[in-house]
Amino acid sequence: MREIMRSLLSSNLLVTGILMFIGSIITFAGSTFLLNATNVGKRLGFLITGAAIFGWGVINSIFFILYAPRGPAPANIDGLNAFEIRIIPLTFLVGSGILFVMFLLALNRFEQEQLEKEDQDN
Repeated sequence: MREIMRSLLSSNLLVTGILMFIGSIITFAGSTFLLNATNVGKRLGFLITGAAIFGWGVINSIFFILYAPRGPAPANIDGLNAFEIRIIPLTFLVGSGILFVMFLLALNRFEQEQLEKEDQDN
């Protein structure tokens, strides 16, 4: 098994990149969720982790849109102008922004449910 994995990872860079990407996402999101879940509970930890990750995505994509690419000017890259080079970060900004707002609304709803539960208990 060890030799199969070693030959697979060394022979195909696409497979290596995909596995490294999936592993990094699992590590980043998983460790953040685990830390939050142990401190505030599973449901609230998931909502906080989701809002934090997609908020980070919004900030990161804004920085990329404003300051990237470093190196050759976009006009010097064959076939791409300054707007076309920023299409992917713009779509990531929109997607992350939508998910960030959804997690914030879910956090608000969770808080309202907790307040209603406390009112019923009193």
